[in-house]
Amino acid sequence: MSAEIATPEGRLRPTGAERRRRPLLSAVPGSRHRMSGLAFAVVVLLVLALGLVAALVLNTTLQSQSAQITEKKAAVESLSHRQAAISSQVDVKRSPTQLEAAAARLGMVPNVAPAFIDLRTGKVIGTPHKVTGTELKGLLDAPVSAGIR
Repeated sequence: MSAEIATPEGRLRPTGAERRRRPLLSAVPGSRHRMSGLAFAVVVLLVLALGLVAALVLNTTLQSQSAQITEKKAAVESLSHRQAAISSQVDVKRSPTQLEAAAARLGMVPNVAPAFIDLRTGKVIGTPHKVTGTELKGLLDAPVSAGIR
């Protein structure tokens, strides 16, 4: 398939005379301010030096923060162990045998027939008796240890 190239306003291709009047190539004016090779090299070296300094500062900052994180992790681990030890001590002190031993040191004795008060109604459930401490003589004389009698 062939087709003619359309030209604006229905004109055909320029004639030979019109082609001669227009120059085929024209000179482009050169840039007036051109950087010399030495100045370009200095600029490139400055950019590289600034990049290296920025990388060094970033690396130093990251290293410092890494050391701080390591210290904080060690402190957290130490505090975690301390919390576990204290929690274990609290569990031991909450045990029934420890509570019984503390009550005995305060002069308290177990009641074999306790009475209770219903807090909603105020009624006493059971018959209250005065405890002398001789009701469970064998139990009171037994040594108390952590969980074993």
